[in-house]
Amino acid sequence: MPSDAASTPLTRESLTREVAHALDGIGVGWAGWPAEARNTQLTPRHRLAALLLVMDQSPALVNGWPYGGDEDAIVRTFPRKKLPWDEASAVFALEAALAIDCMNYVCGPALRGAQVAMDAGARGPALFDVLTRCAAHLTALGPYRWGVDADRRLAERLLAAFMPPGLLDLSAVHDGDGWAEAARETARATPLDAAEAIVRTLADLGHKSLSQTWQKRVQAALVLDGARELVATWLRIAAEVEEVTDPLDGQVRLFVAPNDDVVRAAALTARWLTEEEVPAALLGVLVRRGAATRPPGTESLALRVASASIDSLVARGGDADRAELGRLLEDLTRRDLVKKIGAALGAEGAAVARDRDALIAKEKARVVRAKSDPVPRLLRADVDRELREHLDETLRGLGFRKDGRTWRRDRGDRVDVVNFGSSGPWIAVRYGVYWPALHPEGGPRHVYDTARLTAHDLDVLVVEQSWEAEEDDLVELAVRMRRMISPFLDACGSRRFLVGLWTAGTGIPLSARGSGDLFLNRKPFPHEVALGALALADDDPAAARWWFAEAARSIGERSSRVGVEELAYWNARLQEHPLPPA
Repeated sequence: MPSDAASTPLTRESLTREVAHALDGIGVGWAGWPAEARNTQLTPRHRLAALLLVMDQSPALVNGWPYGGDEDAIVRTFPRKKLPWDEASAVFALEAALAIDCMNYVCGPALRGAQVAMDAGARGPALFDVLTRCAAHLTALGPYRWGVDADRRLAERLLAAFMPPGLLDLSAVHDGDGWAEAARETARATPLDAAEAIVRTLADLGHKSLSQTWQKRVQAALVLDGARELVATWLRIAAEVEEVTDPLDGQVRLFVAPNDDVVRAAALTARWLTEEEVPAALLGVLVRRGAATRPPGTESLALRVASASIDSLVARGGDADRAELGRLLEDLTRRDLVKKIGAALGAEGAAVARDRDALIAKEKARVVRAKSDPVPRLLRADVDRELREHLDETLRGLGFRKDGRTWRRDRGDRVDVVNFGSSGPWIAVRYGVYWPALHPEGGPRHVYDTARLTAHDLDVLVVEQSWEAEEDDLVELAVRMRRMISPFLDACGSRRFLVGLWTAGTGIPLSARGSGDLFLNRKPFPHEVALGALALADDDPAAARWWFAEAARSIGERSSRVGVEELAYWNARLQEHPLPPA
């Protein structure tokens, strides 16, 4: 891109000329597009131009370009490289994202590119305008599409950076918990010169770890006494806040998102405050409250805040701090936090942590055994009546057909299944997807009758436990069925989504009861063969060939006889597939 790109808007035509010139320079010409865009002879500036050109031509699909294709590789890999983003390129990328409904595979890299440009000083009106429209569009989409919530948070943080010095920006503090309003009042009562810099810096951290740049900014802001007092007051408010129920997933927490990020940043900042300003006991309260759970859920109320508070106690390392860490070692029941504290306290602390960890593991095993044989409080007929009253209408409205406790929804290329199992009053919800294309007649996998599918027959199966046959639980489950479970089953129609699901377990609905009560059963194995078979069913032999090659490599590493037989079958099917037209 030319040197005056920051002031000259980019166009598809200008980018095409630039990429064509770069490809001519390495001797391949435009015939090498897009495959040669990954040629290592191209400069970072040329790679950025190629990325922008692909973004501008991207389809408005959640799964984006066909997996394994050249355009897909450019969109997935180029944003990870160090590229010379400036205002013009950021504006162009964000406009491209808006044109396809802010799909995450383009919107996320575009926002991160804008962040790089803004870190270098970009603050023009065109960038502000497109960021404003992008944030508004992401807010209107709601939190249920993949990646929207994270993109919205980043867009809001970038917009907040446009706030001129001398104005107090509290946009990072969101309503929904008991901390927000008290935090705003305290910030407004703090002298503006002290509050403005520290609030902006705390809000900028987000989910990120502590960088050297951020630490220098915090320490510079803490030069003013008002800033130090504000951080200390925010932590005192956080230590006393009442618990709230998140309306999205029903999980009990101390703070709604993204307030938890701001409180975490304040807890990390406590390492530069004295014992008199932020006592060790106060940080200990934040650790205990943040690590606590509310049964039947197992997710901590504010784990990131608890972990940050431990980090500050360790970083300060005073007598009071080490004494508080010793008390926490005896009080906490989260094994990961116990090990973290033990490692910070040296050899003696590590020995205590090992003993404590063994005791916690033994107690948890005892609780699991006690739950495994409960005295039944509800007959099966009572559970069925509760399910009919609270779930039947919701599932019918979502297009499912009932067969006892199993509900099926035929999508043509796949079948969605939801099933309810129970033991006494406790209900397990099992849901997932079956692809007939993965079970052809004469193939290596058993062929199931789609009209009689059970949870155990599914190729993707998610199990949620610890629901109870009570009105409040089942009303919450009905809402979850509409907002999270059915959209998850919809997303399984995307091969791109399945790549993350089968390879890394990403994309499953957020746990309503804690991570220990929800798990994914990945079938069939190996997943590379399954993804190749689905590509073949979608008439995409190029992607199928790529996945089968990946399968051959992974099967060789695992020495799987079954995998070898399955791969041989599908490779034979691939050879029978007609070649695509030239």
